Amino acid sequence: RTNSFWTTVEQLACITVNTCRVALSQGQETLTFERDQIQRLKDKCEHYLRVLDEERELALNRGNGLKPSEKSCEEISHTTSEKQ
Repeated sequence: RTNSFWTTVEQLACITVNTCRVALSQGQETLTFERDQIQRLKDKCEHYLRVLDEERELALNRGNGLKPSEKSCEEISHTTSEKQ
């Protein structure tokens, strides 16, 4: 999955660079297109970060026998001490 993500990032970068190169050679402005591409990349990165966080949580919970929605004693204790 990681390789697929980075391949997508690389392809998006190549498409962006090549499209901008052609547009600029034709005297067209590329700022809006570049901004849209950066936003698209940002969205993909944020999605992948959520996926990684979920996988990490599942792995941690698997190790301590918790279901995905349950909090460990350490998390409950830490949350309680923050409120005090």
